[in-house]
Amino acid sequence: MTPEEFRKVILPEGQRLYALAYRFLNNREEAEDTVQEVMMKLWEERTRLGDYANPAAWATTVTRNMCIDLLRKRRKMTHEEIDSVWVTGNADEGAVSASDSREAAMLITQIAERMKEPYRSAVILRDMEGYSYEEAAVVMKTSVETLRTILSRARKSIREELEKIYSYGTGRDKGTA
Repeated sequence: MTPEEFRKVILPEGQRLYALAYRFLNNREEAEDTVQEVMMKLWEERTRLGDYANPAAWATTVTRNMCIDLLRKRRKMTHEEIDSVWVTGNADEGAVSASDSREAAMLITQIAERMKEPYRSAVILRDMEGYSYEEAAVVMKTSVETLRTILSRARKSIREELEKIYSYGTGRDKGTA
């Protein structure tokens, strides 16, 4: 890949890679540093980028892997779970206030961040970042069918955790409504 091709194909991916890194890391500076490292790695490997069917997907994979490595290092250093905030407007705004929606989004993010791989990546890529099934499967190096299974299990786990949280103290958490 020539420098001109790199500028046209890879550099425009920077914002998308930053958004992905930020979702994983929930830290602006770490996300920026990670994307910068990814871009440097891609630049060093630019002669081989033409070997990939989709260099943008490969850049996403590299970013995801670097974020996972950084999270592992962070966990080893702090021994704490990662707190993050995912603020979206996915909830039914007519039935739920904006504050409740933000609280639920924050809980979902916290639950997702505690999940093990590949569940965490599936939720982040598909539900938080909006990747298509095909794009997320390429990034995760799996089939679409496998991704759907992983995502189904991850979503079920999130629903169960939310049910425990929201039913706590109501008697429903013990099966006696």
